[in-house]
Amino acid sequence: MSWDSQHDRAFWISPEERIAFYLNRQELFEIDLAQYEEVKSKTHWNRKEMRLVAYQDYEYTFTHWYCKHIVHLPRIRNIRTLPFYKSYKDLHSLMNFFQAFDQAGKSHANTKYPLFYGEAGDTGGIPCIRKSRKSDDNTSVIFNFRSLRLTSPCSEAASVDIPWKKKKNDVIWRGATTGQEQRVVFVEKYFGKYDVGFASTKQKPHLNHLKKGKVTIKEQLRYKFIISLEGNDVASNLRWILSSNSVPIMTKPYWQSWIMEARLEPGVHYLQLNDDLSNLEEVLDWAVANDDACREIAENGKKYMSQFLDQNHDLPIQKMLLDEYAKRLTYNHN
Repeated sequence: MSWDSQHDRAFWISPEERIAFYLNRQELFEIDLAQYEEVKSKTHWNRKEMRLVAYQDYEYTFTHWYCKHIVHLPRIRNIRTLPFYKSYKDLHSLMNFFQAFDQAGKSHANTKYPLFYGEAGDTGGIPCIRKSRKSDDNTSVIFNFRSLRLTSPCSEAASVDIPWKKKKNDVIWRGATTGQEQRVVFVEKYFGKYDVGFASTKQKPHLNHLKKGKVTIKEQLRYKFIISLEGNDVASNLRWILSSNSVPIMTKPYWQSWIMEARLEPGVHYLQLNDDLSNLEEVLDWAVANDDACREIAENGKKYMSQFLDQNHDLPIQKMLLDEYAKRLTYNHN
């Protein structure tokens, strides 16, 4: 999808600044292979999710074909155990990694990149390439992994959205019990006051009393305001909310991903909750009294997200990132 004729680029970030951000502003990446193997062997998840991957090793394999032609299909993308494979995270991530080479050039195809397929796992200071990092993580590198889960819903949101004036002047949130206690605290506090609740409590069944019926993206977009809460890492609904005519309400982002959450500004791209989640009523009172300003915040979010949704613009940046990483990477074999 190309957004050049539809959106003002005032909110777009230069490719150079984006690359610097994703690379954590590091000039060199030195990886001691002994240390890498030690970190990889520490936990069950690291053994599964840390991989040294070269595009050249996969180019003519069944895995490459499967990622290119099968994984993205609507009936396949949400299956947790994919046909022929036990796991889906690696294939979803590999799909994005392969796509950069397939569509934007095959330079550095023989470089072995240290990919991490997981979410909140600790990679022990190894400059792994992953889909998200904490704000105080000074080593990890960000890539556009798991786009089927995080970015694809933006197209759905755009197709089913309604104009601002037709939306309910109210707030909604649905989500799982994943992550730290933030979501639990939020739902316990606001369950009886707003349309807020857990759609799934599989991980924490003792919270069944805080469940409410599942709602689709289309149904959530009937509301002007949608809560966005981080879970295991980034909030999975943030990208499609920003792509819509609704306004995200959220705390200052702690996790960073491909959309550079650190560059989002309260009052410009979203309405800010206190870290203790105590001020939702105040935020909504302000929002009701400042309807035009909120509509502009929704528009700003769409302009900001457009740079990540325009594949003609974004995919070359993904490949530039991999090229720059390869140029700065050295392995210590001692």
